[in-house]
Amino acid sequence: MKAVRYTATVAIVLMSLMNLPFAFDDAAGIPKAVAWLVTLVGVAGIVAAVALLRNARWGGWAVTAIGAVNLAGAVVALVRDQDGAIVGLVLSAVITVLGAMCVRDERSPR
Repeated sequence: MKAVRYTATVAIVLMSLMNLPFAFDDAAGIPKAVAWLVTLVGVAGIVAAVALLRNARWGGWAVTAIGAVNLAGAVVALVRDQDGAIVGLVLSAVITVLGAMCVRDERSPR
């Protein structure tokens, strides 16, 4: 199960790094408040990745939640025909599935 946890961590860190500069990019074409929210989701994703690596109880749940939020954002970006929407959609789906697998593993008896 370590491989799933590490893969989820790498995926969410990559997605978070893509989210971080949104607040500082005027060319994104989205309102400034939404851009700051996207950046905050990026910061929350890094926090969730650290929690998952440290085996925090809430780490799997946090990764799954951040993945779902990113997935919703990717769908909106796809509808708005923005650059990188497909990459965000695929990566967010992978994060959500891997996060759910980590949650399932936490709940299963050892």
